[in-house]
Amino acid sequence: MKNLAKIIHSLAFILLGATIFSNCSQGPKDVTEEITKINQEFMEAFNRGDAHAVATKYTIQGKLYPPNSDLMTGTEAIEKFWNSAMEMGIKRILLETVSAESYGQTAIEEGRYTLYTEEDQVADQGKYIVTWEKENGRWKLHRDIWNTSNPLPQTRASLKDTVRLIFNHVKPGMVKQFEDFNFNYLAPAAEELDAQVKRSARLLKPTEQNEDGTYTYIYLMDPAISGEHYYMTPALTAKFGKDKAKEYMSMFRECIKERKQIEAVQTAW
Repeated sequence: MKNLAKIIHSLAFILLGATIFSNCSQGPKDVTEEITKINQEFMEAFNRGDAHAVATKYTIQGKLYPPNSDLMTGTEAIEKFWNSAMEMGIKRILLETVSAESYGQTAIEEGRYTLYTEEDQVADQGKYIVTWEKENGRWKLHRDIWNTSNPLPQTRASLKDTVRLIFNHVKPGMVKQFEDFNFNYLAPAAEELDAQVKRSARLLKPTEQNEDGTYTYIYLMDPAISGEHYYMTPALTAKFGKDKAKEYMSMFRECIKERKQIEAVQTAW
């Protein structure tokens, strides 16, 4: 009987060890679909401006690791962070899960994000890694880190550099068309033709209407790259073809009441 008891005891340990080894050696589980659904809830909460609901998607000790900022820990700090982002003009967020794998109660997600302003213009885009933990049986964000894919900002004009300004007086009622031309046609075309030249230029939007009803939009080349004329037609032609470029340039000219260009040399600061 003693020998039988020892054999049973030994078998029990062998079976237990085999079970533990089997569990530990199992590969990761694909939970992309589960994580995508929770991200959809995250986006819906953010897009309706509910920072509190966004914060509840994190674990109690959840942490954010935003770029160019200290980390945020806990529901209150996370809610405050996302509320600040909304107040700064981020009105919509798009999350795209590339992959998500779970290891027991922990999951790791790789994804991409895009942030939009109220005018539905892209404010930022990049990639992220999120560590998820199960809290009360539900996946929640535990560690959230991301960084932009946008290029570093162009160095601005230094002493003796030339700055070019083009003042575009846009007709009343043509603001939407003018912005459509710049954001949806000119900007992507310029980026493809010469990203460095495109990054040296930016568009300044007016805060109020002029006395004659026009709106002054300013193209600012800061600094203006020597030898570059910043012509629109070559960029539009390269991306859309000759006929479309002609159409888009007509679209642009239709918006303009008056244009004026000046150049200045940086002398201070």
